[in-house]
Amino acid sequence: MSVLRVTGLRMWLPGTPRPVLDGVELTVGEGETVALVGESGSGKSLTSRAVLGLLPDGAEVEGGVEVAGQDVLTLTPARLRELRRRTVAMIFQDPRAGINPLRRIGDFLVEGRPGSRDRARELVAAVGLEARVLRQYPHELSGGMLQRVMIAGALMGDPKLLLCDEPTTALDVTTQAEIVALLAEVRRRYGTGLLFVTHDLELAAAIADRVHVMYAGRIAESGPAGTVFSRPRHPYTAALLAATPRVEAPRARLATIPGQPPDPRTELIGCAFAPRCPLATAVCRTDPPELIAQVACHHGIPGGERA
Repeated sequence: MSVLRVTGLRMWLPGTPRPVLDGVELTVGEGETVALVGESGSGKSLTSRAVLGLLPDGAEVEGGVEVAGQDVLTLTPARLRELRRRTVAMIFQDPRAGINPLRRIGDFLVEGRPGSRDRARELVAAVGLEARVLRQYPHELSGGMLQRVMIAGALMGDPKLLLCDEPTTALDVTTQAEIVALLAEVRRRYGTGLLFVTHDLELAAAIADRVHVMYAGRIAESGPAGTVFSRPRHPYTAALLAATPRVEAPRARLATIPGQPPDPRTELIGCAFAPRCPLATAVCRTDPPELIAQVACHHGIPGGERA
């Protein structure tokens, strides 16, 4: 059963002649982790925030965003607040920006939930922290501890869906691994569906069941994580993988993707990746490719292989 279903999601911002999200479609099942990957500006965070109804000022949206059967885009403010309290929660990239520095951790966790002190203690223990943190202030905790607090806070309402917007970016590698293991345990223990936003392909490969690769507001390639990362079929996916540093790789200059992602203030004609793509031909510059068999490319990489 799907806890999240996004269908034909399109979003326009003031001053942008083209949609910054263009026909995004994805699902997240119970106990499943789905990753959104791509360069900065590809639309990953906009997609995840749309699931919470956190739309930029002046945004125009069409399509459907259903969380546990409720269409987020048509809910009244009161119903939307209730959905955020009980059904879907979000873990943001910077935990220090999400916690009031003048309040104790315990007060942060139980805010708006009378009589939930026992639940707070249970969840603090579940994320690997001691009960004493409930009496502490945010400045007394490390970044990794604060991110654990944010995860505990997100679980206070027993959500069916957890949105993770680059939750490990500000953490060191060791703490990042601990947080990833913790999220996997949360999924296993509570059956929570995870939508995991990241630009780190190795991280996505480690945590996700399925992956959607985004470019310029569109889905370029989708599929099981193992398949997408071992046999990419879109040139953009292959280029991202080739540009990923690896310890076991021979010492050489790291591969790069030439050019820049398209400016959202300019119209797109044809395939958005065509100006940077080594396989581009005339048809790529005139006709936008459709997502067929989980890849949006006129040519693709035969059989799927890394660049």
